[in-house]
Amino acid sequence: MSIWLADPAAPRASLGVDLSVDVAIVGGGIAGVSAAYLLARRGASVALVESRAIAAAASGRNAGFLLAGVAENFIAASRRYGETVASRVWGVTERNQTLVKEVVAREGIDCDLEWNGSLQLAGDEDEWTEMLAGAVALLRRGHALEIDEAARSVCVATDGAVHPARLVRGLAAAAERAGARIFEGTAATRVSRDAVRTTRGSVVAGSVVVCTNAYAPRLVDLRIRPIRGQMLATAPLAERVLRRPVYAHRGYRYWRQTADGRVLVGGWRDLALEEEVGEEERLNGRVQAALDGFLRESNLNAPVTHRWAGIMGFSHDGLPYIGRLGSGVLVCAGFTGHGMSFGLAAGELAAGLASGETPADAALFDPSRP
Repeated sequence: MSIWLADPAAPRASLGVDLSVDVAIVGGGIAGVSAAYLLARRGASVALVESRAIAAAASGRNAGFLLAGVAENFIAASRRYGETVASRVWGVTERNQTLVKEVVAREGIDCDLEWNGSLQLAGDEDEWTEMLAGAVALLRRGHALEIDEAARSVCVATDGAVHPARLVRGLAAAAERAGARIFEGTAATRVSRDAVRTTRGSVVAGSVVVCTNAYAPRLVDLRIRPIRGQMLATAPLAERVLRRPVYAHRGYRYWRQTADGRVLVGGWRDLALEEEVGEEERLNGRVQAALDGFLRESNLNAPVTHRWAGIMGFSHDGLPYIGRLGSGVLVCAGFTGHGMSFGLAAGELAAGLASGETPADAALFDPSRP
């Protein structure tokens, strides 16, 4: 079980009657809950349906990193998207960090939020060459980074970490205080531009937003692959030995220490790339053994108390899909393992689109892009 989901949470009621609202949202993870919160604060009537419970899927099963940028380093992203687009995407993730700070402070959300930066480690010389060039490019653009050539590492000073389930649950409670209605145990079976059909009733709406990430292709035509990620958590250590989250080996390995002293280790998916495709939240013995090996090699001597898997939604090019499909349905999905780094900013863009606006940055994530 995910360490983040060990906190008890009172269940919400399922949808029991047909509703009519301004905006219907499918999915109770970081993106869907953020969109619900921001729309409700704008005065829209909002209904959100979630098949399980708030934050039960990837939003409660990740490492809780709040990083700037995408899964790739800045130079690799610049080669793929062009430096201008890569820089704008970096700015969206910085906007996400700003929103997290603002919302947590405004709503008084207790989610162990820390801003100690992140440490990015190169796994080989080629990656270090890219990381170094990317860091220099970002420094020239005025971003706060520290380069350690001896350690082949870059510290991004503005990055942070959070208890992801508490953040999403706190946002959900704030959305409800603002007037949004949230229904758990309510699986959507069909969506259209103006309605969501569920196992418990229907919601008619001016706009429909699908925020189910890896599971979005169950409802809409979207280029997303479900990819499994593995993690573990230890019992608390007596002292803080890891100051900041670490993101290494092109994002295939990552670890951090929580506010209460537990060490979290995740990744090593590159040991079983084909095995780790699919929607089943099951453990992979080879990957878990590698996570255990990291603890031993790093002399992090504490018993493992939790092991879990979560399903990420990978887009075709590493960027999320945020926008309107040909069917008229809005989508906000495909975060490629970086949902916490995009979630609130993505929800803000989705809220603007659902309100009839055309946010400039939404064009970066057009679902119809090549």
